[in-house]
Amino acid sequence: MAYLRTDDRVRLYYEEHGHGTPLVLAYGIGGNTTMWDVNVPGLAARHRLILWEPRGHARSDAPSDPATYSFQRWALDLKAVLDHLGLRRAHVGGLSLGAGIATRFALRFPARARSLVVTNSSSASGLPLSWQNVVMRARSIEITLTQGMDAMAEFAMAENPNLAERLALDPGAKAEFYEEYRQLAPIGYANSLRALLAMDYITDELPKLRIPVLLIGGDRDPSLSPMKVMHRKVRGSKLVVLAPASHFANRDQPDAWNRAVLDFLARAEGRPRR
Repeated sequence: MAYLRTDDRVRLYYEEHGHGTPLVLAYGIGGNTTMWDVNVPGLAARHRLILWEPRGHARSDAPSDPATYSFQRWALDLKAVLDHLGLRRAHVGGLSLGAGIATRFALRFPARARSLVVTNSSSASGLPLSWQNVVMRARSIEITLTQGMDAMAEFAMAENPNLAERLALDPGAKAEFYEEYRQLAPIGYANSLRALLAMDYITDELPKLRIPVLLIGGDRDPSLSPMKVMHRKVRGSKLVVLAPASHFANRDQPDAWNRAVLDFLARAEGRPRR
């Protein structure tokens, strides 16, 4: 377990696995580094894998001031991770929120991103949220702050299509979701949701990306449509759709997900694939 402090004194949790060229990943909103557990052995066999938890999540600090949360602030936190580890450049990416953060980092600090891995993410596309998503997220903030994280987990599993599709594929994931939400500080999760609702819309900036970009979606993931928009916007990007897979494709299809990422990184580095 390791921690670093950002320029505004927020403590961030990160961990490292393996050796090789660095790959830095963050999970989706409400997630934590353990959500990559099925991917770690494969990725760490070829890369120095760095997993981190954005502010408001699990073991990282959860400031009470909502003004300290935004996608651009999270992008600065990702920069703090690279700076702390002395990394001039790295492959960056993540799932859902984590990919939204990495995409904004790559746009803001293009010289620091060697490539971009976007999996199961609508926030990476920068499109406005649907009204249904806005209503669901607003209700999530209310439940989080008034009823606690078990109630929030139950609401999410019933009302959030991202979780519902995962449960349809694997009913046993119910225990996994309870554990995920129980690791969150309510104020940190609520403020992260507020930042998601106030998301900056970067769709028109996506053509500025001049690095290799991999997009991995699930055939049952509501984020697949926004990812197809991103695929059209980013010249030369590669889109891989896994099936059957939900918003949590790295967990639904871990072997196929790992193969797609490792093949992409090998191409980005000009190495033979295997």
